[in-house]
Amino acid sequence: MEGGKKMDKELEEKMIQACEGLIKLLKMVFQGFRMPSEKSIMDAEEFKKEVQGYFTELTNFIVSKSSSSGEKKDQTKPFLSMASSFDRMTHNMEGIMNQLKILVQEHMGFSDHAVKEVNDIFQEAMNLLEKLPELILTQNKVLAQHIGEMVRSVFKIADGYSEEHEERLIRGICMPKSAPIYLGILESLKGVIANTLEVSGKIASLLSKS
Repeated sequence: MEGGKKMDKELEEKMIQACEGLIKLLKMVFQGFRMPSEKSIMDAEEFKKEVQGYFTELTNFIVSKSSSSGEKKDQTKPFLSMASSFDRMTHNMEGIMNQLKILVQEHMGFSDHAVKEVNDIFQEAMNLLEKLPELILTQNKVLAQHIGEMVRSVFKIADGYSEEHEERLIRGICMPKSAPIYLGILESLKGVIANTLEVSGKIASLLSKS
């Protein structure tokens, strides 16, 4: 796993498995947003446990690989950091699930405008996350740079949506009761995107040493 060497094949497979689990989980959470119900949220929560098992397996593999091959801590640290970013993404998605629970329990909803905005950021988050398996597989520097550019663009859009939402609140178009939930979902999606960037950045850094 040293800089300058191609990523270990088994490590690559475990990282891709973790990414694919995250992609599926985010799609389940998105479905829960589009058609909120207790069942859709429970299904996502159950699958989240399976995905977290992938991260435990990945982390254990990185630690055992380091111990068996005698690699230094600074050589395994980027991979442990990526595993940690994967785990944080599940916590971000759990944050969305918790907001959706409130929507269901309180029988609340968003304005059409707010629904479209959240849909947009969900789609962008899924699009970015779906690029990680390809990046891990190809270790392509151009793709890593492209992900960074996309993230900056999405953050700008999300921040703009938050500002527009405040304007709608002032004008009485959006319900104050649902405002914290809308903003909470946006912030959690930004967390997923930020951690996607973290993983991409670590891979780009390793590539720059090769």
